[in-house]
Amino acid sequence: MSNSDYYLTNESKQDRSQVRVEKILDAVEDLMVQTPSKKIDVQSIAKKAFVSVGAIYHHFPSVDSIFASLLIRKVRRRLNSLITLLEGLGPEVTLDMAADKMIDQTFAEWNQKPIAAKKETLSLYYQNASKPEFYSSYSKVLYPYVRACIQRNTTGTIRDISEEEWPFLNRTSLTAIITPFLEENPIAGTQAHKTIIKDIVLRIYSK
Repeated sequence: MSNSDYYLTNESKQDRSQVRVEKILDAVEDLMVQTPSKKIDVQSIAKKAFVSVGAIYHHFPSVDSIFASLLIRKVRRRLNSLITLLEGLGPEVTLDMAADKMIDQTFAEWNQKPIAAKKETLSLYYQNASKPEFYSSYSKVLYPYVRACIQRNTTGTIRDISEEEWPFLNRTSLTAIITPFLEENPIAGTQAHKTIIKDIVLRIYSK
């Protein structure tokens, strides 16, 4: 199992090792924002995180694996906030209203500290996007909350979604949201971007 797989499929433990991993990921994210045009190497990461080069290689086999884990961390944090949002949606909330809430929250999160469009990040993202397992853990964890939200909804605007089709629907909407931010496309986070995503959500989830 790779470090990035471990990060996605296991619960974080607040021990010394995990704290060091978080420091390394924070350092890389800061470097990507502060010096987006400069190639990030192990030495610069170690300096920023106040750890040794050996400590980095203890947790990550390569710089690419750090970028992969950074992207996964972003997705995982998004998952936690989305669960909180789903649990807070009352039975009277229509699909249109729910879509607005979810899109607005997602845009706010990605605009706070976006991952710069580094070649390494994009390469890893698209490489993993072609593999269903990249999204499997995300989808499996989220489905029970989606299902509960649909079952308690009384508006008749959200169709029933099976566990088998959910990963495909989720992947479609997630990709539409994430890709423009990763590519630093001018449309990212704009009203036009929101309109496109909302249209996708209404098409695939409407009853």
